[in-house]
Amino acid sequence: MIFFLSNSIIILTKGSCPGFICYVYVAQAGGPYYQVKKGRWDGKISMASRVPYNIPRANFTIDQLLKLFNSKGLTLEDLVVLSGAHTFGFAHCKQFVSRLYNYRGTKQPDPGMDPRLLKALKMSCPQFGGNPDIIAPFDVTTPFLFDHAYYGNLEAKLGLLASDQALFLDPRTKPLVQQLGKDKKRFFQAFSIAMEKMGLIGVKRGRRHGETRRVCSMHA
Repeated sequence: MIFFLSNSIIILTKGSCPGFICYVYVAQAGGPYYQVKKGRWDGKISMASRVPYNIPRANFTIDQLLKLFNSKGLTLEDLVVLSGAHTFGFAHCKQFVSRLYNYRGTKQPDPGMDPRLLKALKMSCPQFGGNPDIIAPFDVTTPFLFDHAYYGNLEAKLGLLASDQALFLDPRTKPLVQQLGKDKKRFFQAFSIAMEKMGLIGVKRGRRHGETRRVCSMHA
């Protein structure tokens, strides 16, 4: 299953339990209900060394994001819709500090960030020697609700990660960002479909290759 975490857009994992957890979190935060298929077969091996190659980085470009998503059978629309999971959640300073002080090696802040957000983040996240436990919300307007405010934030230059803000800057993804920012119902419907689609990625067939995971911590 694929589960959204704070250090990136998505993390691709093998366990079936995180999909259910994600479903519960989304629903309890005001998001849509969607079906989580039962009885999924997963691999018998889970290794941390395999994870980095399947994690979009916080400073990924749209091309890099699309390459990774496409490799999992996901489309450009899936990328934009699933990124909307950042309507809630948090990220540590290390994931976006370069945007505050040295954006893409310029030794200057990211000009695409709202000055008010930049000032607020600098107060919590110094360039050097900051508290590694400090976090900031992906959605600065409604951080504890699952809604479509994420997309409006991108239009207002309030995206936390460079990979978030890139969705509004790229002409391939900008139109869909704008559409979803205006239509909560459409976002919820698209998100539900995309989550069901992700639940089918990497399903194993045959007992030699997989099993129905009964204990999520097993093989960790």
